[in-house]
Amino acid sequence: MNRETFGVRIGEGRSIPFIGLVKVSGARSRGAVEVIEYIGPATPPPHIHREHDECFVVLEGHFDFTIDGKPFPADIGDIAFVPRGTAHGFKIVPGSRALLIVVPGGMEGFFVELGDGLAAGRSADEIRAALAGKYDSSPVQ
Repeated sequence: MNRETFGVRIGEGRSIPFIGLVKVSGARSRGAVEVIEYIGPATPPPHIHREHDECFVVLEGHFDFTIDGKPFPADIGDIAFVPRGTAHGFKIVPGSRALLIVVPGGMEGFFVELGDGLAAGRSADEIRAALAGKYDSSPVQ
């Protein structure tokens, strides 16, 4: 399968309120990957993806990850890899940012619905309850 080659510059991408910038969409990569510059301030409670791996590369500031029940404080240059089927969540220090790489693509819709819902004034808990199980993201019980 041929894929388009392309580059993305600093500051480029589609903005998602409360989340960050979609740098590489699943549609553009033909489902291979999604890359989101995660700025927040929205942060996820513990959840699991059954069909997607996630990799976070901290670009600035500090993230406090919990991966499989274990804390992983991450600073600039640190990487948190979350294989599919692993419970995880994180908190972000304001002003921080990370590249979130999702393999394969297919989670972007979750972030769009979450960010748009938060921008419309809905609570994160309400939105997450409505999205539970959709886009391969399920809350940890």
